[in-house]
Amino acid sequence: MKAPMKQFRGNRKQQSGMSLIASLTFLGVLTALGYSSITTAFMQERMSGAWQDRKQASQAAEMALRDAEAYIAASLNGLTGFNRACTNGLCYNGPQGYAANTPEGMASTVWNTSGIFENADKTIDYGELTGATSINGVLQQPRYLIEGFRKQHAGQGESIYYRITVRAVGSHPGTMVTLQEIYRA
Repeated sequence: MKAPMKQFRGNRKQQSGMSLIASLTFLGVLTALGYSSITTAFMQERMSGAWQDRKQASQAAEMALRDAEAYIAASLNGLTGFNRACTNGLCYNGPQGYAANTPEGMASTVWNTSGIFENADKTIDYGELTGATSINGVLQQPRYLIEGFRKQHAGQGESIYYRITVRAVGSHPGTMVTLQEIYRA
């Protein structure tokens, strides 16, 4: 025969609510972990979006470099049309360009001039002179300028070089990429 089970009939004053405190502590820890996970996920999403936007701006800048090369190859003959005022995006700053160790050459570089890439008379829009189709997904089409300069080679004569500087913007105004290359004609 089994003995009947005794039920705990402790005094109410003896119960101190430990299970409630443990449950609330556990719930607080779970809430903190959930909040941390959500915050981390949002931050990673923003970082991924910024990386994608920078990649898009970089690709647009590369396309503009190729556009400038095509324009140089098809249309430029020496330094005809180049001047210090950078009219139509063609800049000239003496025989050695901005690399010359002279007071003129040591002046601030043209691509760092404030607002030059916002000035349509001093830069060239992507596709403006080559007929290339617009780049999708960017806030504005890339712009570039071309600096021409001569270089004397010992005993070999003179060569013409073009420094192409491109500035491209991604899908957000804060994402900006500047690329530069030297192109030999």
